[in-house]
Amino acid sequence: MPDHKNRPMYQRNFQDEFSWFSNPLDWRPIERLILLAALVMLAPILFGGALAFALAFAPEYINRGVGYGLLTLYATQFVVLSVYLLQARYRRAFHSDYPALENALIILFMASVMTTGFLTGTHLSNGLLTLFLGINIASALADVGKVRLAYIAGFTLTVVFTVAGDIYHLWPHAPLFQRSPMLIDGQPVSGWLAIQIITGSVLLMLLGVCVAAVRRWVERESLYREMSIIDGLTRLTNRRALLERGEKELARAQRMPTGATSGFGCIMLDLDHFKEINDTWGHHAGDEVLVTVGDILMNCARRYDEVGRFGGEEFVILLPGVTLDTALAIAERIRGKIALTDIRANDYPIPVTASLGVAVYPASGINNLNDLLKAADKALYRAKQAGRNRVEAMTDAA
Repeated sequence: MPDHKNRPMYQRNFQDEFSWFSNPLDWRPIERLILLAALVMLAPILFGGALAFALAFAPEYINRGVGYGLLTLYATQFVVLSVYLLQARYRRAFHSDYPALENALIILFMASVMTTGFLTGTHLSNGLLTLFLGINIASALADVGKVRLAYIAGFTLTVVFTVAGDIYHLWPHAPLFQRSPMLIDGQPVSGWLAIQIITGSVLLMLLGVCVAAVRRWVERESLYREMSIIDGLTRLTNRRALLERGEKELARAQRMPTGATSGFGCIMLDLDHFKEINDTWGHHAGDEVLVTVGDILMNCARRYDEVGRFGGEEFVILLPGVTLDTALAIAERIRGKIALTDIRANDYPIPVTASLGVAVYPASGINNLNDLLKAADKALYRAKQAGRNRVEAMTDAA
């Protein structure tokens, strides 16, 4: 079978990109633009068809000059988008984006929808609702610059129509109509009701893209937040997030009165001879060791401790509210658990031990988190020098 994943993006089959079972936000930018252009083209097709029907069968309701002018706008939008779509189908074989199509989509969408809303007297309801959807789509399928363009275009047209039409009355209200589409009892005539149904249908189609966009935003935001604080291999807190938590906890410990619960401890752990594990059993075995040790640390730590991967085979456990004796007891429990755990690579046992250094604030020479980490690192070095697979404490960081 052909390997679709290893092919360049521009060589993939059309079906690979336009799977209706995938989220459009997973497609390449140019494919998303083609979909959006097809949806935007529904507006001139449906609205233009409804207007042409009204001109033919209910001419007493429509101002012919304004109606033909609006049809011209729809036809222009349809032709321009058709040309862009043809170019996009050719361009997608060589390029992944199409900035000109993005700009054309936003401007034409805003122009046709806002103009239609003004001419029908609904620019403060349907027009603004569609504007909202348009901006959502633009922000989902383009960059911040395109969102800005959508806001500028929509805001400018809204101001022009509101000031010139509603405030200074340069144009009559709802100039498309020669007769009101509303009956005396307030009910719409059947033709106007049909147009409103068409409008709702178009909005519903566009809303589907918006819902998909918002759902993907939530997924990506959650993923981004996780990636910013979680180590990808061990699923422990990463170095940056660990340091942020440490700064907050140490500051809190420094504010508390001296007592049994005011201490803030740090355990620094380094796996013994880890390079030999990678060299002997391979990096996949080394990864398995790191994951297993991460699980051990989480099981041995208290629920309010912070366990993180500090880098490579080095781990740090932050211990709020501990004395030195408590921190040493936790470290010794961790050391023993690692030494006794059966870790295997291809059914061969891998001997794993760890050296641990412990430091606790308050202590002489420890004034900030960096001092605390250095003290724990010195204790770790002492454990390495004393033969490894042991716990050492640093009571004086000076």
